[in-house]
Amino acid sequence: MLYSRSFKHCLIGFLFLFSTASNAGLITNIATETVSYSILSQNPWGNFTWTASYDIGFVDQDLLIDVDVFLTDDDPGSALRDIWEEGIESIWSNAFDLSDGTYFYDTVFNVDWLSTNAGADHTVYVTEGDGNVNLTHWYTGSPSGYSYNRQGVIAAHEFGHMIGLFDEYSGGALNPEELIRNNSIMGRNLSLPRTDHFDDFLEWAQINSGVASLALVADSGVDNYFVPEPSSLVILLLSICMALSIKTKSRRNGIEVRSPTLFA
Repeated sequence: MLYSRSFKHCLIGFLFLFSTASNAGLITNIATETVSYSILSQNPWGNFTWTASYDIGFVDQDLLIDVDVFLTDDDPGSALRDIWEEGIESIWSNAFDLSDGTYFYDTVFNVDWLSTNAGADHTVYVTEGDGNVNLTHWYTGSPSGYSYNRQGVIAAHEFGHMIGLFDEYSGGALNPEELIRNNSIMGRNLSLPRTDHFDDFLEWAQINSGVASLALVADSGVDNYFVPEPSSLVILLLSICMALSIKTKSRRNGIEVRSPTLFA
């Protein structure tokens, strides 16, 4: 199919304008930084202290929270390490996205198992057999009275402490308000993360991106950002291109009809 030069130029302009509009306002990469601070929980069951530590950055339209863990003492084996990693990353990464009302961005949680404590955010001592799990001591058998098939979700709970969260069950390391909430990954039921678990990450993203309108939304299950609807200017330009195409085609057809008389 042949197109006039004007139509081609118009089409190129349309594609350029649309691609520019589609990517305007996207949050670009933000340098990763390490967040580390001490936590104290004082409640009727005793005092609990630990250090929250993780890396946070904005990479390829994803808010990335990365935690490096050194597993020491007994070797849990690759199968159990994979269960722990899958439990942590699937539960935390599939909870919420960030959105500014036009685009959405995945929140991605990543855990890496290190072979040395150099550069580790946390050290976890692993013991064979059954036992009560906490932030720094994990067991290869039945964890904290749960069956072995709960290893992944137990790891996700302890990961919550690594990124600065309190327990939400009676007898645990509660926050200063002594919040007890069973229906939570940090509660007795070990269910799912709640929106307030992401408060620090959301605030970091708002401040460092300069986009104050960022808010948490339910995870979409898609690894891309939304592209806005074409603006009225783009639609107008496309309409002009189509009109030029029709006009050019009509003129060409008129010439073709008269051409036999020119060479009679």
